[in-house]
Amino acid sequence: MERHPFDTRPGEEAAATGGFVGRHEETRRLREALRTGRSLTVVRGQAGTGTSRLVDEVLAETEFAEWTHLRGTCPTTGPDTAPAHERGTHPGGPTTTVPLGPVTEALATLPYRPGLPARPLPPVTGVVGLVVPELADRLPRPPAAADDPEVRRGLLPRAIRALLALLGDTVLILEDVHHADPATVGLLHRLADSMPARLRVVVTEDAAPGLPVLGVRAAGGTRLQEVSLRPWTPQETDDCVRRWLGDHRPARADERRDLAALVHELSGGLPGAAGALLEDAGELLRADGAAAHRPRTDALLTAVRETAVPLRLRRELARRCAPLTEDARRIVAAAAVLGRPVPVDLLAHVADLAPERADAAVDACLRQSVLRTEGPCPAFRNPLDRRAALARVPGPRLARLSLRAARALHRSSDGPPPLTDLARLYTAAGRVRDGLRCLVAAADRAAATGDYATATSLYTRAVAEDPRAQGRIRTAAKLARTAQLARAGEDVVAAVRTVLDEDDPPPRLRGEIRLHLSVVLRNQSGGALDSLNEVARAIPDLEACDPQIAARAMAVAAIPSLQGWPVTRHQAWLDRAETLAGRVVDPVARAAIAANRATALMLLGDPRAWPAAEILRGPAGSAMEAAHHARGLTNLAHASSALGHGTRARDFLDRAVDGLADSSSPYLEGLVETGRLVLAWHAGQWHDLYAAADRTTRDYREIPDLTAEAMLVRGLTALHVLGDVPRARRDLAEAAATTRYDTGFILTASAAATARVHLEAGRPGQAGDAVEEVLRRLERTGGWVWAAEVLPVAVEALHGSGQSSRARRLVDDFAAGIADRDAPAPRIALAVCRALLARAADRPDEAVGLLADAETRWRQLGRPLDAARAAEARGRCLLDLYGESAAGGVQDVVEAYRHLGARWDVARCRRLLRSHAIVTTHRRGRIGYGDQLSPREQEVARLVVQGRANRDIAESLVLSTRTVEHHVARIMRKLNATSRTGIALTGWRDEAGSGPGGPPWTVTDGAVSPPPRNGNDRSGDRP
Repeated sequence: MERHPFDTRPGEEAAATGGFVGRHEETRRLREALRTGRSLTVVRGQAGTGTSRLVDEVLAETEFAEWTHLRGTCPTTGPDTAPAHERGTHPGGPTTTVPLGPVTEALATLPYRPGLPARPLPPVTGVVGLVVPELADRLPRPPAAADDPEVRRGLLPRAIRALLALLGDTVLILEDVHHADPATVGLLHRLADSMPARLRVVVTEDAAPGLPVLGVRAAGGTRLQEVSLRPWTPQETDDCVRRWLGDHRPARADERRDLAALVHELSGGLPGAAGALLEDAGELLRADGAAAHRPRTDALLTAVRETAVPLRLRRELARRCAPLTEDARRIVAAAAVLGRPVPVDLLAHVADLAPERADAAVDACLRQSVLRTEGPCPAFRNPLDRRAALARVPGPRLARLSLRAARALHRSSDGPPPLTDLARLYTAAGRVRDGLRCLVAAADRAAATGDYATATSLYTRAVAEDPRAQGRIRTAAKLARTAQLARAGEDVVAAVRTVLDEDDPPPRLRGEIRLHLSVVLRNQSGGALDSLNEVARAIPDLEACDPQIAARAMAVAAIPSLQGWPVTRHQAWLDRAETLAGRVVDPVARAAIAANRATALMLLGDPRAWPAAEILRGPAGSAMEAAHHARGLTNLAHASSALGHGTRARDFLDRAVDGLADSSSPYLEGLVETGRLVLAWHAGQWHDLYAAADRTTRDYREIPDLTAEAMLVRGLTALHVLGDVPRARRDLAEAAATTRYDTGFILTASAAATARVHLEAGRPGQAGDAVEEVLRRLERTGGWVWAAEVLPVAVEALHGSGQSSRARRLVDDFAAGIADRDAPAPRIALAVCRALLARAADRPDEAVGLLADAETRWRQLGRPLDAARAAEARGRCLLDLYGESAAGGVQDVVEAYRHLGARWDVARCRRLLRSHAIVTTHRRGRIGYGDQLSPREQEVARLVVQGRANRDIAESLVLSTRTVEHHVARIMRKLNATSRTGIALTGWRDEAGSGPGGPPWTVTDGAVSPPPRNGNDRSGDRP
């Protein structure tokens, strides 16, 4: 019987939509067994792992496609009645086993082959025609003795072997050999003892415990092979999902990984279940309409998570359950209700079965692959099977079993009770109040152990499910308090706001809930003004009821933001909080206030921040105190890094990591990661920085400010390291749009980098536009201590667009705003601003001195990029003064940028030299490239193949658009291409997938590698 390579038997559905993955070694072994000649191969695996699919894939290969393929399936013979006391009637009635049924089924589809009768067939083969009528007219008349059933039964195995020996290269596939009848097993023994030279036998076998295992001895040169299949690993599921997404819709790597993780969790790694899920997802995409309206992957994730069990899987589970006795079905229902692996005696109690009957019933469930074992505890193979089985339990019975299961779990727990499961069971039993009590207790336990993510999820459920206003209020207070230390999404904010708006909490709780909600809004899901206004609304209620919490609220309001109030208002709240500090006795409240006070002082550049930070070194008496200390330390790291205290910032981060060792707070862990990214950026530690920033952007995309900061670093590395201006501008703009409570780095650095791109392209007006909003925020808030990133480039942009007087006013305001601040980076940036004003006022000597001092001070702070920028600005002044004789200084800057890996900056400096008619060449002179692309042309060709426009290429390589046009024309001539598309169609590729020698900078898996630094590297020496 010939089968299409994607056909499957019931229960072995292929994940055809995702391709054939994860079976390389198994495929090789089966292929080798077929190639070696006579062999018997057992392909063994649990139902759903793809045993039939593996056979199909190998036999579909070209070298086996012309062989004769015969296939039959051993049928299930009736109810699973191995133990005597379980004997019953199969729902479909008794089933009669036909001896050699799967073999005769295979032979009935034997294709007609013209060469078959070329030589006389042995008379014994005629016996086959008696049991396979389809072959009767092609075989000799059977011997007369074969009319006797006993004689025919004895001759038939010989006849089948003789016929198979005449078919040439043949594969006999027998599916589900664990169900084989005795005659079929006997034939397999005969073939194994005396296998025809060109016959290969392949059988598939279910690996479920308790099923028969084919016992066979190979003799006479027959090779015996076993190929075992296991469920997919998470990586193999990811591969399947990647292929499926490639066929249906593009997706980012993080989207694919999330979908793959969900598919693997729900399917248990079984390819059949994964394929069914993906097929249903494909139906969702098709139902959604045109490609332009494809659903987002997060919507697809939600749909996969919440959809019903795919029809194919429900029917397959029903097929596996059909042979089960009533006792076994009761075990299945009990396991579905319990929803967790439990010992057999507990299953027996819930199913109301005697222990010995329960043991036999569990064995039957295992044999049918309805359940599997996890140590001594049976469980479903995956969540989809469990959901399908639970859907088969009628409502009244479900309620009774759920209550019985809840009571049994409560009594049987040796350790802490499984509160989440108890909550689910009591709720299913209609005991809503008991269920909510367990749910809140589970959340309390998670919060007490530092698992804030789990606690937040459980509290949110409790608020949504509680029908009582007072219960919702109490839980909402816990939710708001815990959510600030977890990843809190819009569902958390919506739940808390609903309680505030509809349940009328008492003043004290209302104020406390608003206070904690303000922190959630500030850190994760709202905006600065939303957060601050929520605090302002909370304080009156708190002052009247609880001065301790009021002091904490004031400390929250004291934390300034470039997107918030004027810093004087924040300072006023800080002063008010200090007047109440002596009345705070709760250790957790004192830790929270101490963390906020130190953070606020550091963000303002107040020298009092350092002694305030020392308070956070003290021991913590609880997990919540430790979390607040860690939060304060990570905040201090971010704030001190922006001010130029890099060494102290690293120390703060290291101490924060130590404090987080025994807790789980995704927000704080992400804050540590983004802090390390920013420190690495400032320190010029850029190896793999793009990849790290990209990974963090994906990992914390639910938390806006973490996403924005990681995205900012990704954009900065895309610009300076990759030289990819379009990608950088997208990231920089998105980072600025994403941040909710920027404390002075994201908005300023994003605006500054964008303005530098415009300035280099000769667009000072657009550069001014890029920084305008940030300048207005600085003027409105008075947060001049945060202006170090943006003000130097703002001065250049304003001067270039004829607004020098405004530039001078801003610098004066900057100087006044940082006069009494402990802020080394802003002070150096002020010197750079004054140098730029001096150069604009035609005082180059003054500018050179200021910039030389700034370069030295930046290096002392460990900020090599800022130092190189100051040196570059000094070099520009010197070129204006002395012309070509000052080129050496700029060439030194080029080497500094090269050492950093700042590709875009190298190109900018080389353009500066070219603009002064200074072209660097190798000492042996320029070399010609003939019909080969020069390094610069390779760079341009790489970007053309990526679909970049000339203007984008010019920005990325810091060239004029006209120069790029000339390069493109030469590339087309050298490659005999008639258009830009033709460059790609010529097959031009480099070693990084972009062109023939590779670009001078390559990116592999997000890691950036610089060009070789040797005397033969001339990239960029020509325009």
